[in-house]
Amino acid sequence: MFAATQIRRACALGFALVTTGTLGIVGLAQPANATVAVLNATVDCLNVNYSGDTRDWYPYSVQVYTSPPSSAPSLVAVPATHAFQFAKALPDGATSVGISALCSSGHYPPGDFSGSTSITGIPAGTTAITASVTCTTAPVYPGPWLTTCSVQSVSFS
Repeated sequence: MFAATQIRRACALGFALVTTGTLGIVGLAQPANATVAVLNATVDCLNVNYSGDTRDWYPYSVQVYTSPPSSAPSLVAVPATHAFQFAKALPDGATSVGISALCSSGHYPPGDFSGSTSITGIPAGTTAITASVTCTTAPVYPGPWLTTCSVQSVSFS
């Protein structure tokens, strides 16, 4: 009986020490405040073809690709240029981001393919990225319409 009580006390003390030590280690392992970069971008189709309608219009299906993946950005229309603007917080430590858009639709059976571009080499400690992306579309004989996008300007701060 005496031995069982001693064993229980020793186990309880050991458990308390392990728990306290583990919590102390976890407390020390917390990172300092992380710097999150915010991407402020404008995406504009320089030409479009939506089922034969070639008037200047907004890009379709604008996407932002990050690692790890995150939700799609909220788009704000720029009526003067028919472009979309958005602000998107990038994951901590991101060194690149991809942007895609579609400037054509309704071409069946060949289809429509979106274009993409990327911003790479994001410096450590960056808090804001400002970028301008333009896209164009054209048919690829004899098949689909293809959108091609490129970064026109980018700045880091």
